[in-house]
Amino acid sequence: MKIRITCPQPSAGRVLVGPAKVRAGYCRIVSERGGSGRIERFDPASGAWSAAPDDVTFNEVWNAPIIAPVAWTSIVEKLAVKRRS
Repeated sequence: MKIRITCPQPSAGRVLVGPAKVRAGYCRIVSERGGSGRIERFDPASGAWSAAPDDVTFNEVWNAPIIAPVAWTSIVEKLAVKRRS
């Protein structure tokens, strides 16, 4: 799913919204060339971001509670420890 973003041209790959708590996981909106955007979902098993399922909407991510940077760092560190165990 893609959306057109009407704001100053962000550079491709820039995180516009998120990470945000969506359902049972974390998602973000990332800019693409031409002013469009894509939704990515965080995979806790690998610690990587990938394309979100089509049923996750821009509106859902946009309206979800944003995770503060300090809290996000803590979440990622805890998941990394689990992956190493």
